Amino acid sequence: MFETRLKVLLILLALPALAVIARLAQMQVLHRSTYANDAQRMLIRKAKYFPCLRGTIVDRTGRLLASDATAWDICVHYAIIAGDVEALRDLQRKRAKDRRWRGFDDGLRAEIEESWQLISEMTATPREHLAAEAEDIRAQVLRVKASVSARRGVETVVEEERTAHPVVRGLSQEQQVAASVRLARYFWIEVLPSHTRQYAGGEAMSHILGRLGPVDAETVERDPNREDDLARYRLSDMQGISGVEALGESCLRGRRGKLEEDVTGRATSQPIEPVNGKAFRITIDHQLQETLYAQLAAAVEETQFRTGGCAVLLHVPTRQVLAMVDYPSVDPAASPEEKERLAKDKQRMPYLFRAGAEYYPPGSLVKPMLLVAALTDQLITPETRFVCHGKLFSESPGWACTGFHGSIDPVTAVQHSCNVYYYHVGQLVGVPRLGEWLARFGFGRVTGLGIPGEKPGILPQEASAGAARNVGIGQGQFSVTPAQAVNMIATLATGVYRPLTLWLDDPDPSPETRLPVPENWWRLARDGMYKVANEPGGTAYGEHRAKLDDPDYVLLGKTGSAEVARGRTIESTFFCHFPDGRVEEIVAPEKEDVLARYPPQEQPKITGWRSYTRYPPDPLGTYTHAWFAGYLAPKNRRLDAVGPGDLHFAIAVVIEFTGHGGEVAAPVARTMLQSALIRYRGEDGSAAREAS
Repeated sequence: MFETRLKVLLILLALPALAVIARLAQMQVLHRSTYANDAQRMLIRKAKYFPCLRGTIVDRTGRLLASDATAWDICVHYAIIAGDVEALRDLQRKRAKDRRWRGFDDGLRAEIEESWQLISEMTATPREHLAAEAEDIRAQVLRVKASVSARRGVETVVEEERTAHPVVRGLSQEQQVAASVRLARYFWIEVLPSHTRQYAGGEAMSHILGRLGPVDAETVERDPNREDDLARYRLSDMQGISGVEALGESCLRGRRGKLEEDVTGRATSQPIEPVNGKAFRITIDHQLQETLYAQLAAAVEETQFRTGGCAVLLHVPTRQVLAMVDYPSVDPAASPEEKERLAKDKQRMPYLFRAGAEYYPPGSLVKPMLLVAALTDQLITPETRFVCHGKLFSESPGWACTGFHGSIDPVTAVQHSCNVYYYHVGQLVGVPRLGEWLARFGFGRVTGLGIPGEKPGILPQEASAGAARNVGIGQGQFSVTPAQAVNMIATLATGVYRPLTLWLDDPDPSPETRLPVPENWWRLARDGMYKVANEPGGTAYGEHRAKLDDPDYVLLGKTGSAEVARGRTIESTFFCHFPDGRVEEIVAPEKEDVLARYPPQEQPKITGWRSYTRYPPDPLGTYTHAWFAGYLAPKNRRLDAVGPGDLHFAIAVVIEFTGHGGEVAAPVARTMLQSALIRYRGEDGSAAREAS
């Protein structure tokens, strides 16, 4: 009986074991491949991302100005940059399984240093530059990590901690092959495909096209697409930081592609193809730009100090900028050593964006505008006359004029550029009201170009009679940019203020504003500008100045000879104490530029600064910037408001530290406008419609 019970018990115990064995056999033999496939699918590889091409930049005729070309980057894993033992251990397990993990011992540290030295030698990049680049990457990643963790309320490992970051960019194919071979033994280094930007136009286009720079933590933090894995910025990306590259960033930037695979290399989802950026068409005419740049360069090189100059030419009805030349400039294809040398030139300032980021006193350019203001406010009439004896006060040596004009009316005062008359006008209008009129013509604000670094200019603040008189002749605490000056001329030509534009296909153009000025007052100002260039006594009159030799068009304009007794502060070093205890010296144009770089809670306390002031090579004495600004009008309708249908070009030219506007700047403007006429006039003599 006992044996029978024992057998039954053993059988009962054996049945579950047999069931388990049968099930294991079924799983491992009959369904082996099915379960193996399922297990492999669970082991998903890290997603692969594919870069997209940045959009091209083309001129108004479709000529290619900027495009991407294939290149490669040397990238170092963040584990090395940060000295993260755990991250490097994981990386070693994934990429170098045949190597025994040793931690950060002396041998591995020597290999890491060896790899940095090899990168330096292969790319001719100083070791200290690589160290600075690595430190900058580390700081940027930590800032991104802090921002993401704060947003999610928990410490988060961000993607930037798990990837390699470029420390040297833009390798050629030959360099890529050599780097891939010589750096293969270091599992923390990757040579990855990338793109480099190529530019056409050389020095003539440099300031307009701008340049790219690495994405920083601040950009990552404020990126509206930061939750979109394919569209968001990463620290390894490049972005436009100046010129049209920055203006068109949202259009030029594309979306990266993505591929997810299992360990067998099979796609686990539908691959996502990269989407390249769109083409960005600008208003600039490349051919005209090159022509005007050569003309400006020749004119500047003929002056005594040869510090530089600028010219802006636009289509008046649309305010599209057809050419905007700054001389000197820098060829984007120049070597790094040459660029570094040019960046140190504090007299000629080849990197300075003069058209929109340099302040100049406008001098007598503003007299036609002030005539319109005083007439509209009924402070003078067309018959109002003042007497000029060469200075405003007979008993005082100051407040001088350009000549002895006797009893003079407002239009003739524009023609002869009589300072005494416009001392009176400035004083009658007064500084507060002058500021309002200046704002109507676009001063004191950016022009709408959309290029980073553009300055709003400086409007007068001191409400005194002397300050008002200074504004009357475009001096004192009043500075403008060449882009603002040419838009003032376009406003005088049309009676309408409209922001400038560099984007030819802008889907949301800025609206125009008609100024509250009677048409007869506009005609009086235009009459004065006509006489400046076309009648004896005008400050730009003469066949070698601004008188245009053309059967259909005349040039209306105004000269300016703006005194600069002292240089202008263009660069300051600010001593900054940050809330976290850091102390840094930051170079920037203004104090506000420093503070704008940081959120309120991180803004430094500025305890002092030292400034660099720009002088001509001989800083002693008084010098003048030579100005001319004007526009083309049909001969038979020269005083009418400009409208579409004709070749209505406006131009502003300034040449630094050189002399009288009529003698120096007017001939350059005349030559440039003739080039524009040749470029846009049809073979039958009719106006081309390209600029409309």
